[in-house]
Amino acid sequence: MSPSAFFRILVVLTLAGGFSLSAQGQTVPLDQAKTKAEADLQDALKRLGEARAAVAAEEPRLSADFSKIEVELREKRRLARLARTAVSDRREVLRELENTDYRLAQDTSALSGLLRDHALKVDPRKIPGAPPLSVGKEVIVPKSDTPPPAVLEARVAVINASIERLGKLFAGSTSPGIAVAADGSVQEGTFAALGPESWFSSLDGQAGGPVEPGKNGSAPRILPGDAAAAARLISGGATELEIDFTGGKARLVEESTHFGVWESIQAGGFWVWPILALGLISFAFGGFKILQFSRVRRPGLAWMEGIIKAVKQGDRSQAAELARRAKHPAGEVLHKAVQASGQGLEAIEETIYEALIGVKAWSGSHLPFIAVTAATAPLLGLLGTVSGMIQTFQMITVVGSGDPKPLAGGISEALTATAWGLVVAVPSLLLHAYLTRRSQDILQSSEQLGLVFVNSLRD
Repeated sequence: MSPSAFFRILVVLTLAGGFSLSAQGQTVPLDQAKTKAEADLQDALKRLGEARAAVAAEEPRLSADFSKIEVELREKRRLARLARTAVSDRREVLRELENTDYRLAQDTSALSGLLRDHALKVDPRKIPGAPPLSVGKEVIVPKSDTPPPAVLEARVAVINASIERLGKLFAGSTSPGIAVAADGSVQEGTFAALGPESWFSSLDGQAGGPVEPGKNGSAPRILPGDAAAAARLISGGATELEIDFTGGKARLVEESTHFGVWESIQAGGFWVWPILALGLISFAFGGFKILQFSRVRRPGLAWMEGIIKAVKQGDRSQAAELARRAKHPAGEVLHKAVQASGQGLEAIEETIYEALIGVKAWSGSHLPFIAVTAATAPLLGLLGTVSGMIQTFQMITVVGSGDPKPLAGGISEALTATAWGLVVAVPSLLLHAYLTRRSQDILQSSEQLGLVFVNSLRD
């Protein structure tokens, strides 16, 4: 409470006391009342000063307590905020650790699978005469309760075994076995492996040379080579041999470049056969039409003048005979026109129009089939492409996309079917264009000669 407010309250109480005393019938002199009031005021001011002093003496302690409480509150708020942040951080760290653990588990599983696949793919039979991969069965097929890290640690032995096997390969190794000679006979002998290459020498030394692994578990096949040099190598003598550093890929490339027609048809799949059937029929029709058109000879001017002269002289039999001599469909048109020449020009025109319809049908026969072949063959090739790609994607579903060799069959079928479709379509299209042009020439020349005959009778 402020001093002024306290003073006003004190004055009011004093006056009220004075008034109360007056009201009770006691008469107090004004000077005495003033003196008493001043004494009360001084007493009140004294007590006010004492109160202020007490408040002033108490204020540092209260202020210190307030500051201390404020500092404690701020510290507790900071600790609460740190506690909340620490929980969030710990959760974030925990999530990171869980993610790291998951990734490491995935990496462990992937590395373990790669080592297992490597051990399975390193088949000693792929390189005849090569030493086996000395890895225990339990490394490839561990127990079901073995933890993944232990499996990976055990499969690290595959790397050491592979390195040891490579050392033996480059040092050279031999082993007995059988191989198939070029004539198909099965020969017993010895294999010698050196790096990626392997040679074979029969027991009698007559058959030998480089070998390639057999397919689908069959015996290795002896390739053309120097049997005597292979025998000297296996016996420990000095010799010179050709080594294919590509691991047989160069020979496969060379063989693939000599891809024959029959092999291409077989590689194209089912849809190549309809394409070839359409192509054969179309080319047969085309050859037939070319043979027909090759016999057609355009009549000369003297032939036309002889017919017109005979008709004007009334000798229709002579004119018909001349018309039949022409090696051209126009001869048949004019023969019918000569026969109708006695019925008037209108009848001759109708006869010529009817005969030209027959010429058009004759010259254009079989051409629609050739056109259909030219349009259908690419579509069948595309259908073969789609079929091959479907097989490819089905193969990807089964074996995955890591090894492209199993996918080569479907892709080869797709591309080969498309190629055969184009091989049939392009010649068919050119043949149809040529024959259509020849057909139009024959029809136009027949129509022209018919108009010449009609116009000559109008003169």
